[in-house]
Amino acid sequence: MASGSANASATKAIFGMIALGGLVFTLPTVLIIGVGMTPTIAAFMIDRRREKYTTLCVGGMNFVGVLPFVIKLWSEDHSYDKAFDILADPFTWLSMMGAAAIGWAIYIVAPGVVAMALAMRIEQRISSLRRRQRDLVEEWGPGVAGSAEVEPEESSADADTDADVGQPG
Repeated sequence: MASGSANASATKAIFGMIALGGLVFTLPTVLIIGVGMTPTIAAFMIDRRREKYTTLCVGGMNFVGVLPFVIKLWSEDHSYDKAFDILADPFTWLSMMGAAAIGWAIYIVAPGVVAMALAMRIEQRISSLRRRQRDLVEEWGPGVAGSAEVEPEESSADADTDADVGQPG
């Protein structure tokens, strides 16, 4: 059993070395992604829910804002100079942070939109059921709706026992 855990830790160490080596060769890409995805990191840190909805909304849109600049880096010149040129452009920052802001807007607005849509759907269902109820009442009579007035019968024995409660015998 000990050799199994040693094997697993050796495998993790090997994959860690490969990942570290990959980071060294792709450092300009990591630089742009790391700087550009800071709103996602912030969203992750403040998101207390287990589902991480804030991180998903902000991260998805933020990645969409960062991706064109990563592709530009890959297609032109994958170097530190090009990465710093891309990060020095205000349009880059506007695109990256603007996309993250759209992600925040989606996170804030989407629950209200969904709630309104559900409320409208529920109201439509209620009116449909009321129409169906009216049709059934017309066809079968008011007893079908459960609206037939039934007077509760009160026996004289029940009335006497209610009046005698609390009276000395």
